[in-house]
Amino acid sequence: MSQRNSSRLALAILFSMVLISLALCQPETSIDKRYIYHMDQNVEGNGFFNSYQSTDVANLTLSNTGHGSGSFATEYKLNSRNGAKYDEKKDMYSNVDDRGIVFIESMDFSYAPSSMQLGRHSLPITFRSKGAEQTSLLNYVSAVSMNAAFSQADTLSKNLSAELYWKLVNTSDEIEAKMDADARTNLNFEAAYSGTGHVGVLDMSRKGGDEAILIDEDYRGTYYITKNLSHEFKYKLNRQVDDWLPCCSGGFSDMNALDKKPFKSATGIFDCTCFAVPDRAEFPRVAE
Repeated sequence: MSQRNSSRLALAILFSMVLISLALCQPETSIDKRYIYHMDQNVEGNGFFNSYQSTDVANLTLSNTGHGSGSFATEYKLNSRNGAKYDEKKDMYSNVDDRGIVFIESMDFSYAPSSMQLGRHSLPITFRSKGAEQTSLLNYVSAVSMNAAFSQADTLSKNLSAELYWKLVNTSDEIEAKMDADARTNLNFEAAYSGTGHVGVLDMSRKGGDEAILIDEDYRGTYYITKNLSHEFKYKLNRQVDDWLPCCSGGFSDMNALDKKPFKSATGIFDCTCFAVPDRAEFPRVAE
């Protein structure tokens, strides 16, 4: 097998620190890990290939697998970041609230049996593996998965781009609590092949396990396919926080009448009326 493989790998670790403090003689430990990962790869050759790439960022997973024997050429870029951002102009890293994975691939494959001899006295081994490749995306925040798969391919020419993203901002104080969540899942590809092709999308965000979106497509033969799949999820929560025992503060003033009955308690405590000290005791003490 003759192969030209040019690979560049750059890994930037923003920080991984452990902060330990003592409060009331009890140790507290917090861990904050953020990183940025980047990879460029070019492979071209004839023979047998088998590849597997998997990238996991918090709540996001992307995998790309492939194998076959024959003529193979591929070029791809992979970028993943976990709570970190790099500014090229300032050459600085900073903390952010989002996570993401971006994958871009271009590949060409043509099947041909390949043989090789492992030793001087061994018989040649022939590989007759037709082409197969699959890209899968899992976004656990929005409960959405997408995949594009090709197998039993005599020829395969493909351009693909994929993106996984989510952001969560959660703030709270004594008066109000807020939570904003945003998630995206995108899969776009253009493929010409002779073999079997599959496209699948699954959305399990509904309660009860029922699918909100389901795509299951299979094409066997010689096809040209383009797909642009995109899913976006947004969630926003604003909640008012009541003080404990909010006498005269209006904390329970917006309760429905039916709700006030089971929660009714002593006057001036839970019914939002001001308690006035009586002139004489309601139940005077009886002298013995």
